[in-house]
Amino acid sequence: MKVYISQGHQRGIGLEVFFKSLVMLNPDDLPHFELIAFKNTITETLDSLNFPYQIMKNEIRFLDLRLRFRSPAKNKFSQSFSALNEGMILAEKGGILYTLPTSKDQFPSNAGHTEFFRQHYQANNLSMFFSSSTLQLLLLTDHIPVNYLSKSITEELIVNRTMMALDTLCSWQWPIDRLLFAGLNPHAGEKGLIGNEDVRVQSAIKRLGRKYKIEMSGPFSGDTMLLERKSPHDLLIYLYHDQGLGIFKGLEGFIGSHITLGLPYARLSPDHGTSFALFGKNSADYRGCEYSLRQTLQLMRKGFNGKNSSYQGESS
Repeated sequence: MKVYISQGHQRGIGLEVFFKSLVMLNPDDLPHFELIAFKNTITETLDSLNFPYQIMKNEIRFLDLRLRFRSPAKNKFSQSFSALNEGMILAEKGGILYTLPTSKDQFPSNAGHTEFFRQHYQANNLSMFFSSSTLQLLLLTDHIPVNYLSKSITEELIVNRTMMALDTLCSWQWPIDRLLFAGLNPHAGEKGLIGNEDVRVQSAIKRLGRKYKIEMSGPFSGDTMLLERKSPHDLLIYLYHDQGLGIFKGLEGFIGSHITLGLPYARLSPDHGTSFALFGKNSADYRGCEYSLRQTLQLMRKGFNGKNSSYQGESS
């Protein structure tokens, strides 16, 4: 099975950290990867790294390593979107998609990866999952303005996105010990003193508990829920983007994976962005990319066949 790597923004650090990571991996793992990128962007990156290299028709040779690659068909939007589009088509046939960082302005509707996937596959219950060696964290919503949060985070949304995430992770044989849910209000509402919105979290947990034989508890105050964790395999579920992601990045830095749950295939990426200011300087930290590539290989070795049996959306 192949892991298809989409190149990311041509002025970002994606290809730099990718090539640096490959040097740290077992050479026997490289045949599993296929890079989808434009030749001129590959050349510019390898020149900046001072790696000796040779680019063949379908192969890049560098530092005694060999990597398969293909040039995507250019579309009217951007290099990174062209590479992503080709990677999606290939992954749909059976494979894992690994996306290097790009920016929202490279997409047709100025949306990020998750929003684009949600629109393209008409899969409203996609969710953002972040994983490191010590922390597993699920975000039930992503880039929603603060003034829309209360209306957006309904009981149905909590139930449906949690179900999609659990079904996907279970199909991947991902270890999960318990589920911990954060509340929406400060102090999870203090029994109604700071709002009644967290009643919907309680109701959602009860409904989910009738379907899954996994211990679930909450809602917990977002500022202390981390203290309730007993195992690296406890899944912390936060209701909105910065409520959880600040904790993840504060503890793990950029050494983790960003994983989209609910696609017809597995999609992973590094837990960081483009870092335009570092482009071409050969100074970007590759460790986050290396970690997530290793995690991708682990998923592949578990017997994942490239198809997500829990996928319920319809391609647009």
